[in-house]
Formats: sequence, structure tokens, C-alpha cells
Amino acid sequence: MRLIVGLGNPGSEYANTRHNIGFMVLDKWAQDHGCGFARQSNYEVLKYRSVILLKPHTYMNLSGKAVNEAINKWNPEEILVIYDDLELPVANIRIRTGGGDGGHNGIKSLADYVPTDTLKRIRIGIGRSENSTARDYVLEPIPATETALYEDCIQLVSQFLDTYIRTDFSTMLDEFSKWKKSYSGKNEAGITSPKEEKRD
Repeated sequence: MRLIVGLGNPGSEYANTRHNIGFMVLDKWAQDHGCGFARQSNYEVLKYRSVILLKPHTYMNLSGKAVNEAINKWNPEEILVIYDDLELPVANIRIRTGGGDGGHNGIKSLADYVPTDTLKRIRIGIGRSENSTARDYVLEPIPATETALYEDCIQLVSQFLDTYIRTDFSTMLDEFSKWKKSYSGKNEAGITSPKEEKRD
């Protein structure tokens, strides 16, 4: 059994904020596969084949509490977490195992319960703002000017996630590496291919 955690905050007021990018990816995958989440005490859960998709409902700073409950219930052999990253440009994607918390309160909370050196991660860039504090910025709704960029990114990460669910982390990482080599680095989000750029 493998556990996939999308980080975010519960409630409609947070639904379209940058901090909820992890929730958005899981929701997109579930939508594409005709699946739905079931609400339990401290999280929403979706069981699919040999994986469990989890959206903590303990708010970001206590995400580890919900994840720990899931660990105690299902004893997963592997955990993958999907979350926003202030240090990456908007819609930039990084996939790796291990690493620090990068100042992310959700990851800090997970670190109280999960060894971070074995934690699989998909980080999605949200950039920074010179006009807002980090706390305010992550809780701001995604602006209309960036909506399409995030939608493309979420769709792409959902596809990588599907590869992980069907196969394993190494296969997903290989697919991600091939995608990075195939697509232009000129586009900040890494979404636009060289051929598409030539047509513009």
C-alpha cells in the first residue's frame, strides 16, 4: 500500500488559493478517473487499487496529524506528498526523494511523524511576491492571469501521478526527466514545447 498526500486547507475560502495546489492535483486526478473522496474525521480519502489518496483536513500547519492517522490505519510502505513551493517559479515542477522543509509548514508538520529523507515529493512552484508576505501570498486566490498556467501544470502533474499509481516512483521520475528534456526551458513553467514556441 502506498499513500499519496496532497497538502492544502479545507473549506471553500481556501479552495482556489496557491497553498491548495496539492488538493487541486488530487481532485484533478480523481475527476479524470471518475472517482470521489470520502470524508472521514481528519481527512478526505480515496482508495484506488494499491494506493490511498489523502487530503488532510487538519489545516496546513497540522497536516502531519492527519497523515499519522492514515499511517497508523494503513501502514503504507511509501509516501508521496504534493505541495506548493515558494522557491520555484510559478507552475515549475520538481520531483525528488528527501530534502528539507523549505519553510513549508505542512512539510514541517509531516516531519514530526515521517522520516523526511525517504519522503517522495512533487513540488509545484508558486513563486513569490514583493508586495505580500509569504503567509498572505500563499493564501491569496490564484489570479486570473495565472489560471491557465496553473491548469496546465495541474493537468501535467496529474498525468505524472497517474504513472506513479500505475507503476512506481522510478518510472514516474523517468517520465518526468524525459519530459524536461523534450520541453523548452525558455518557458518559465516548462509547459510550452519548442515546436509550439516556433509557431507563435
